[in-house]
Amino acid sequence: MHDGGVSRFLDHVAPTPPRVLLGGVVAVAFGALLLWQTFMPTTYLYQSPGPALSVVELNGEPVVELTNFDGETYPSETSLLMTTVSTFGNPDESVIGAAAVQALLDNDKNLLPVRAVYGPDVTNDEVRTSSAAMMEASQIDAVLAGYGQAGIEIPVTLTVAGFAEDSYAIGRLEPGDELVALSRSGADRSEPATFRELRDYLAEIEPGTELTVTVMRGGQERETTFATLPSPEGEGSLLGITVMSRPAPGAPGANVSLENVGGPSAGHIFALRIYDLLTEDSIGGDAVVAGTGTVAADGTVGPIGGIEHKLVGARRAGAEYFLAPVSNCTDVVGNGVAGLQVIAVGSLDDSVAALESIKDGETDGLPSCD
Repeated sequence: MHDGGVSRFLDHVAPTPPRVLLGGVVAVAFGALLLWQTFMPTTYLYQSPGPALSVVELNGEPVVELTNFDGETYPSETSLLMTTVSTFGNPDESVIGAAAVQALLDNDKNLLPVRAVYGPDVTNDEVRTSSAAMMEASQIDAVLAGYGQAGIEIPVTLTVAGFAEDSYAIGRLEPGDELVALSRSGADRSEPATFRELRDYLAEIEPGTELTVTVMRGGQERETTFATLPSPEGEGSLLGITVMSRPAPGAPGANVSLENVGGPSAGHIFALRIYDLLTEDSIGGDAVVAGTGTVAADGTVGPIGGIEHKLVGARRAGAEYFLAPVSNCTDVVGNGVAGLQVIAVGSLDDSVAALESIKDGETDGLPSCD
């Protein structure tokens, strides 16, 4: 027999202790678990800087085109950029573990629980529908604000969209009612054709005044009377309703050609582009100017989300100046980007004035968020 050598060799090999074997099994299992989790969905999404897109021209085609307008339009050398936030993940599908870890380690990305961004019952289809609706509404407001800034009043339909909690219009008006006329006892009937006319009419009305309001509902005119509310500005009245303004059929307007972009935050820049088309000279010279913010029909610029990402995207696209809603200044502080001057604005008047200063090379005194 020739196995003696093998036996003597085996006699010198110590058996592996059970605890070592167990530790090895646990390590392999833990590694397999980590590998599995790397490719499994999480409960998170992340946001990062999105592209800054020209609202002047994209792929050789104009982004904003005026419609039903017979007046003169003007070319411009100013590059106006709308800014975006890219979101990875949605209410129906979160990001995988590897992407979540990468986002956690990247200073340009924000890792967020899906349900901290979206409600518990919200679906991705609902998000898409809502985003598209907000984009459409923002374009309508941009049309009214941009034309209005250029001194061109657009005739509109004024539609009831909602009510203040203490409104006397509750139960008397309905969402979808189209405002036709307003009148008070002993005074002529007013038929506001623009949001500005409605606002100016109410500015002369004492709070608590009984107004007869005529609306179009179901193809028929209806009248109802209720008291106005005090304006928070201290002068004039409010009807206590939310009004949606839409350009009347055949009124001047604008088409915006952008794909895969939603939400209301580009309204501010759309309005500036419309104003630039309607006015001589370039609104900001030959500067590259980015910005964000909602816009109301009266030109008020409102806050948005994700501005820290939009600042980064703007600078990457070559912008030197950024028009930020003044109500977003707390989000701007600490998130400044080298080479990008952030200018705080609260209205289209502010934005136009800032762009004039940029054109003249006098930017040191412009309001900032510092």
